[in-house]
Amino acid sequence: MSRSIYALLVGIDEYIEPVPPLNGCVNDILAVQEYLQGRVTTDGYQLHIRTLLNQDATRQAVIDGFRQHLCQARNEDVAFFYYAGHGSQEQAPQEFWAIEPDRLDETLVCYDSRCLGGWDLADKELAKLIAEVAEKTHVAIILDCCHSGSGTRGDLEGETAIRKTSTDKRKRPLDSFIFSLSEADKLSPTLSPENNPSGWNFPKGKHIVLAACRDSETAKEYYVDGEARGAFSYFLLDTLKKANGSLSYKDLFKRTNALVRSQVDAQSPQIEATELSDLDQPFLGGAIAHRTPYFTVFYDRNYGWAIDGGAVHGISQPVGDETTILALFPFDTPTEELRQLSTAIGEATILEVMPQLSQVRISGIGDLNPEMTLKAVVTSLPLPPKGVLLEGELAGVELARATLLTAARDRPSLYVREVATPETAEFKLLARDGKYLITRPADDRPLVASISGYTNTTSLQAIQRLEHITRWMNIAELSSPATSRIRPDAVEMLIYQQNGQPLSDLQMRLEYQQENGKWRQPTFKIKLKNTTQEPLYCALLDLNDRYAVTAELLDGGGIW
Repeated sequence: MSRSIYALLVGIDEYIEPVPPLNGCVNDILAVQEYLQGRVTTDGYQLHIRTLLNQDATRQAVIDGFRQHLCQARNEDVAFFYYAGHGSQEQAPQEFWAIEPDRLDETLVCYDSRCLGGWDLADKELAKLIAEVAEKTHVAIILDCCHSGSGTRGDLEGETAIRKTSTDKRKRPLDSFIFSLSEADKLSPTLSPENNPSGWNFPKGKHIVLAACRDSETAKEYYVDGEARGAFSYFLLDTLKKANGSLSYKDLFKRTNALVRSQVDAQSPQIEATELSDLDQPFLGGAIAHRTPYFTVFYDRNYGWAIDGGAVHGISQPVGDETTILALFPFDTPTEELRQLSTAIGEATILEVMPQLSQVRISGIGDLNPEMTLKAVVTSLPLPPKGVLLEGELAGVELARATLLTAARDRPSLYVREVATPETAEFKLLARDGKYLITRPADDRPLVASISGYTNTTSLQAIQRLEHITRWMNIAELSSPATSRIRPDAVEMLIYQQNGQPLSDLQMRLEYQQENGKWRQPTFKIKLKNTTQEPLYCALLDLNDRYAVTAELLDGGGIW
């Protein structure tokens, strides 16, 4: 018997005034839709998607999406709601004040929410809709928005789009909600910072929520190759694309959380579940298809030579001379022999990446026949230099620009390159008050200590620090290709706290304790478990917030 995935995808960039527009929400939703269509297996699963973009994402359309679409899900099915747009707050009616001490409801802002007679979708309304679906099936919810601006500092909001709009101060009548007053108490369980760090307030129906940030932070937009995306959505999709098969919700969150926090200031993704054990379930109930440990090379009459892997499988677009390279083998080569690169008969270079396939150039094989098929394994991934924006005092900028062009033994730096706009930059090198500051493009808060003076030595030191941070980020972003023979859950990491108890939370508090009049530093234990039937070589890296990387946790740097 086949199972169904019912997905309701909502993305809003264009709002009715006075709500400010966003840039990356529709891109996020189209990327999610493309991923689901390309990666949900057809073996035992049926996919049903309803997508609401911009003017189609009215308040009533979202409500109907829950009641008419997601409510079709039955016992073994999965209901999936993904929202990218503005979050906000609204004045709670007086009848809710007893259960809303701040007299505010958290809300999702629909396309028509702020027009005459329109209202936001309040958290209690979303709770009721989720409860109606959760009566029958498992519900997964992803929210790339925020509802509190208290985490914004400095001029960040003016330079970086934030998915939060101003509080709706209109007095909302009680009869405009989709539930009765008697239901309100059931839809408003007591929030606790520990169990509900995202601030969203949902019912006890079985569900999992992944949210873009804590309730005191903001969900920010992020530019990738000049395209606007939500930072949370981009790194979540990047993690899904690069996994072979289904990750657990917990593992999906762990990598997404690490990437967002390493790339974006003051944004900490959150994960919540009514039952913590549900976090170990595979994403969307295991509906994501496993890949064979190789790509198939074939001749396509529209694109010429191609492989059966594209953007939804984690293949990256070429950037300049940086692209993915694959070793080619005869199609009858046994899988276990594909790791012997010395037996490869040729090489393929990625030219263009499409959603489901990629165009390649083949070299090393003399007699290519369009009827030929080959196996291909990835041997090299693109590692393009990250963009840096140079701004500030002319003397410091000109010196840094010259140093960038000669940083690699009189050749341009391999790790960073100058770009012209904040949208294409990962970093900003700011020359101000006779000092070099390394910051994010959206604000002027230093990532590391400033460097005084504008000399050849100090400009080289600034560029070398940028290169060091870039290498740290490259390691933080490392992942296996979707065709990896090694499953995403092949190595299980268990962490034990000072008291010997296993860590069940996703964060750990380490405290110094006094012992015999002296402070004893905190300790914890890490256990690595191979869940497969073959030996694996494992390295354990410690990446700290001062951009250090160490592999000293295991003697010799790694262990079988």
